[in-house]
Amino acid sequence: MKSNKLLLGLALLATATFAFTACSDDDDDNKGEEINAKESFLQNTNKNLVNETILPIYTALMNSNAELVEAIGEMETQADVNKACDLWKKARQYWEQSEAFLFGAASDYGIDPHTDTWPFDRAAFDNYISRYPDLADDEYAQAIVGEAIATGQSLTGFHAVEYLLFREGLPRNIADITPAEVWFCQTAAEDLYLNSIMLVSSWGGEVSDEQQEMLDDAEFESSINYGDNMINAGNAGSTFPTVTAGSVQIIEGCQNIVDEVAHSKIGHPYTGEDVNYIESPHAYNSIQDFYDNVLSCVFTLSGGMGKDKSYTATSLMAYAMSHYPEEAAAVKGAVENALAKVNAMERPFVLNYQDTSAGDAIEALEAFDEALGALKEAFND
Repeated sequence: MKSNKLLLGLALLATATFAFTACSDDDDDNKGEEINAKESFLQNTNKNLVNETILPIYTALMNSNAELVEAIGEMETQADVNKACDLWKKARQYWEQSEAFLFGAASDYGIDPHTDTWPFDRAAFDNYISRYPDLADDEYAQAIVGEAIATGQSLTGFHAVEYLLFREGLPRNIADITPAEVWFCQTAAEDLYLNSIMLVSSWGGEVSDEQQEMLDDAEFESSINYGDNMINAGNAGSTFPTVTAGSVQIIEGCQNIVDEVAHSKIGHPYTGEDVNYIESPHAYNSIQDFYDNVLSCVFTLSGGMGKDKSYTATSLMAYAMSHYPEEAAAVKGAVENALAKVNAMERPFVLNYQDTSAGDAIEALEAFDEALGALKEAFND
């Protein structure tokens, strides 16, 4: 009897073990199917980000910079200066709307700090102008100053052009702009244009033969196609080990710029840590810069660009709303609040950087950052 009981027990154990194994296999299969479905969706998300957000914005930036260069070179009347100022704002907006995806070429090749460091080094600029008053016609001086513009950070980029075109939020008087300043302004704008061509090319976008020649003259060739790298996340050759890792990078890119706007762009002047650390002070464009930085997150998460803040069917937020509705709702609410609080800041920021509205904007941006962090954790689970 004892041996029969033992055989019966073993049989029951085998049956239970088989049942458990079968359930485990089913669970594994279901989990595998969920992972495959997630990564299949996010492959399209990453592709959409490159083709519908990153490349269109960088291409618009490149084209706007080309217009800016031409306009500065044609400045002869006050209307010409006004036009150049409008084009600076246009190009500036595209740049600020790209800052949620500074990961990639903008960081790896130092394009971000080279084209967007502030404050502009007015002391060094004044020194060059006083040393080379005939800069517009002096080829020796142009070689020296041109090198400083091409290789520096605080003497070039958007804020060099801004300083030379604007005063107290208005276009400068054409009579006050010297030929040397026009040369400096156009050379800095040409450098902006070159760097935007680098961004387009590095992400796999189309450049003209003339633009490619500019890249060749600058001896620039990207070591990686950043667009393909994002689209092929999870495949051999991509720096992203999984598709999800590429999507998480999108969220982290948003977090990075939100944190910078809150604690550096607004925070440094607001807290008194550095009252001179004010972006776009001469054009009175600071708050527009901040707003466009938050919009860059909207476009990155929504899979589009422009003024439309709706979420495309293949966007990261579309997936989040279906699978992480609580975190997605928090992000949607937080970003709308951040946009509203930034837009409500007292203008111009350079004259109101310690207004309570700046503190309100910081709080809203911190809440947005926190909501993005929760969404990132959901994607990583």
